[in-house]
Amino acid sequence: MNVTDKVVLTTLGLRARAFLLFIGFQTLTTFVVIAVVNQYPTLPFDIWLRGIGVGVFWGFGAMLILWSLSRDEVSRVTPISQSYPLITVVFAVVLLGESLSVLESVAVVLAALGAILAAIKFSDGSQPISLTGTFGYLLIAVVMLASGQTMLKTITDDVSFWHALGFRGAGMAIVLLPMNYRREIAGELFSFVQKPKAVAVLTIDVGLATTALALLTFAIATGPLSLTSAIIGSTPLLVFFATVLISKKYPQLLGETLSSRLMIQKLVAAALVVTGLTIIAVV
Repeated sequence: MNVTDKVVLTTLGLRARAFLLFIGFQTLTTFVVIAVVNQYPTLPFDIWLRGIGVGVFWGFGAMLILWSLSRDEVSRVTPISQSYPLITVVFAVVLLGESLSVLESVAVVLAALGAILAAIKFSDGSQPISLTGTFGYLLIAVVMLASGQTMLKTITDDVSFWHALGFRGAGMAIVLLPMNYRREIAGELFSFVQKPKAVAVLTIDVGLATTALALLTFAIATGPLSLTSAIIGSTPLLVFFATVLISKKYPQLLGETLSSRLMIQKLVAAALVVTGLTIIAVV
């Protein structure tokens, strides 16, 4: 999904706001379908509030990540954006009473270093080392996603997996539709979906996104939050190898820089994130 998002934004040229508008319609559709097929039971107001809140946090997080993807390389953005399990683990310890050993604490530090390494840019100019311009926005996104994931865990004893998924969709739609619906943006999205290639890529992206969110929601609902978050952390390494393979065959598709120094930097950054979160998962 990270790769197809980048293709939509960079190669096919859909602006981030138009893409976010499309995602808003997609998540709203998910909520409506679930509500019609499997009606929501009578629930306390606070369950509805927390359930919708999950999607609100994810909506803001997704908005910042897609904006960053439209301006930076996917292999650089992903290790940072996918480091949100680190924050989730901290939330799980502080808010949900889950424990964190010394080794797991070291693992958190390793993964955090990997995220920072991914954000570092080297140059031969007056400022040889700097952070990518999207780093601050991605940090906010990480906190948003972690907050939503932790909040999701608090309602899984009261609602079914499907209803939790519907809540997430409704909350994301509440954020993404009002913030991105403008006549010119809607017109751009309508023109974009007239292209057969664009429809094919969007269909793949929607399928991947819906499946990923469903599996993620199910995993959080049925397993330990820290373990689920740690396994999700393998994404940066998978994205790195995918982008290298794709970029070697189709150099213009993702706009990746394949210099040896940058590839080593990105590989080490992804490996640190994955190693840290894997340690958390297996200890």
